[in-house]
Amino acid sequence: LQWQRWFDVTNTIRVNVTAMMSAQQCLLAAMAGATYVSLFGGRVNNMGYNACGEIRRLRGLLDAFGNSAKIIVGSTREALNIIEWFEAGADIVTAVPSLLDTMLVHPYSKETVRMFLADGETLQRGTLQPRPVVRASTAHLT
Repeated sequence: LQWQRWFDVTNTIRVNVTAMMSAQQCLLAAMAGATYVSLFGGRVNNMGYNACGEIRRLRGLLDAFGNSAKIIVGSTREALNIIEWFEAGADIVTAVPSLLDTMLVHPYSKETVRMFLADGETLQRGTLQPRPVVRASTAHLT
């Protein structure tokens, strides 16, 4: 109730209630009037809980109540967290630049670009040979 009074007084200020570790905590903050609720997803996972489950639960509750609070998820530990947390319903995911770099660069993308460049050079020389077509086996379907 003290939160509710404080939010009522400051209703023109956007408020981020942070350091939340559960959907329940975030829901209470949102119902009290928080603009943003910040779940520390990495820490939730470190404690042996499932951050994706908490995010899904919170998203469902906010939607069911028609609450417009935005879900911020932080304490990101790996690039996969970013995708998983957005899929689970986060509005915002915070991450350090090095994690974003790992999402951008994929070894097979680099290899494929090198192949395209090599094929382009070969084509310019007029010596391009067709590559063998590799077809997936369908034996496992029978």
